[in-house]
Amino acid sequence: MLAVFLLIGVVAARQSSAASPAKTSGTNVFKELISLDPRSGTNLSQIASIADGAKKEPKGGKKSARKSDDLKDLPTVELQKRFAEKLPRYETRAIATMGRLAKEALNNPSQREARVADILEVQAGMRNELRPIVPEKLGVFSTWVFFFQNMAGTIGHGDTVATNIAATADSESDGGRTDPPASTFWQPPAAISGEDLYAGFGRTEFPHLENFLCEYSGPKTSSGTHAGFDVECNGVRYKVKFGEENSEPFTARIFYALGYYADPTDFAPQVRVRYDRRLFREFHLRQPLNMRISPLGIHVGTIRLQQHYDPFAFITRAVFKDGREVSGAALKQMLFIDPKRAHPEEEPSNYRPEIEASLDYLVTAPVNVQLREESTESIGAWDFGGLGHENLRELRGAGLLAAWLSWFDSRTDNTKLRIVRDADDVQLQHFISDLGGGMGAGTAWFSPRGENPNDFAWTFTRPEIVRGAGHMTTPFRIAHFKPIVPTPAFADMTVDDARWMARRIGQLTESQLRAALIASGYDNAEARLYLEKLVSRRDQMIRDLGLEKEIPLLRPSGLNRDFSYNPAVDGPFETVMNGVRLSARHSSVFIVHGKIIQR
Repeated sequence: MLAVFLLIGVVAARQSSAASPAKTSGTNVFKELISLDPRSGTNLSQIASIADGAKKEPKGGKKSARKSDDLKDLPTVELQKRFAEKLPRYETRAIATMGRLAKEALNNPSQREARVADILEVQAGMRNELRPIVPEKLGVFSTWVFFFQNMAGTIGHGDTVATNIAATADSESDGGRTDPPASTFWQPPAAISGEDLYAGFGRTEFPHLENFLCEYSGPKTSSGTHAGFDVECNGVRYKVKFGEENSEPFTARIFYALGYYADPTDFAPQVRVRYDRRLFREFHLRQPLNMRISPLGIHVGTIRLQQHYDPFAFITRAVFKDGREVSGAALKQMLFIDPKRAHPEEEPSNYRPEIEASLDYLVTAPVNVQLREESTESIGAWDFGGLGHENLRELRGAGLLAAWLSWFDSRTDNTKLRIVRDADDVQLQHFISDLGGGMGAGTAWFSPRGENPNDFAWTFTRPEIVRGAGHMTTPFRIAHFKPIVPTPAFADMTVDDARWMARRIGQLTESQLRAALIASGYDNAEARLYLEKLVSRRDQMIRDLGLEKEIPLLRPSGLNRDFSYNPAVDGPFETVMNGVRLSARHSSVFIVHGKIIQR
């Protein structure tokens, strides 16, 4: 029984955005600001006054800290302190933003309602940042609450009209034909079928980071469980993540192409990074995720969800200044005086200076790289529920898109509320900042698994079943998909909201899907199986929503789920984009009877 309790607890912790209060180091000023209701004129004036008197964030402080020469020899405890100051930085931005919004509301009555709504968004975003990623303590009752919430987290059973679509002659239904107005969540794309999904994100060229020699820029300090760090390549900063290196670039391309705010995310077969001791010493600075297991109030242990990775496992080779190359494992033996000690990279005195002086650069394993957006600044996280978010067509419709791609990780730590830097007035944007956790099993008893084409189901929808007078009608429904946390906007999606999104998905061409799969680093067999399944899921979705007379099917005669494919015999997975022939990566896998098989 204890083993079952612990298993449910770990899964609940991984899934939870947690509603319990967190211990914070927030200032009294900050706490007061997020407690004031801006719908009161007196409170608006108070918000403006408090923000004016608050301490401003010094510009360039974080950048200076990243480039400080003393970091390479700083004790580990001091390193952890240096990079643990995320929340105060968010606080100062949020305070300044709320002050500006309050002044705009007071000085311009015609904008007051909109600016008050923006202040409420900022306050909610910062409250989300104060919520712990996992519960600090897990008891018997809370474990089963999380478990049953997860089991009940289905989507697509809404029955009310979205609040942000124009009224139609039939107030009960618009058939999903009405676009919502542009918002801070979504912008109507100009022409979906004309988007270049190889370069993606409105760009004209794929970045190909593997062609640059990058500089180490700083550690990953978020709570994400995948290892990573920041680099600067050709004057641009990127986040490097070892995980979801294929699924996130693909899913982000699709979300962006359909109008959502998503960060440019790409696959790179490798990244070359100039040797810097800090890369190894700062590899373990992600925020800890610890949870006390206390059934019936008795402490029985602590679960540490943040894995302590060996950084050398992610280095394929090291290149010396004289041209010599060694593997990451060999470098570990050469670089340290005592390579066998626990975490030898953490102790500055354990490094061999003569080896360091002779190193040129390191080459990583395949990675997921994401542009560090410099034009916006994060000031919190947003939810798919609350403040009326669950009533917006663009967020409801995103439930169908998430289900098609099996993107199940809709927690608040995968969203970011941002402000546009240096804008004349405050401009908020709601980003989905982490679109990993998809392209695999869309549901499971405990936790779904992404990044697996064999687990990616051939269909995900079921049609309405009308049984005639006096008999129950079964509505259109989503199958094989359930987000890992209850997601109100997805749950409140109506059939009309689903039809609205289906019309957006239906504009994507097969050539675009091929280009996006190739850009995302899938090999020949993976890309081929994913393509067939995405098309199968798309076409069945269109049939189940009754849109087949409006949206052409990509495989009107159906497709063969039992097909086999050998790239060496059948040719590579390819497409042509803007006159250029693109091909998927080579590998040793192929498809037999609709499943990926290792050669």
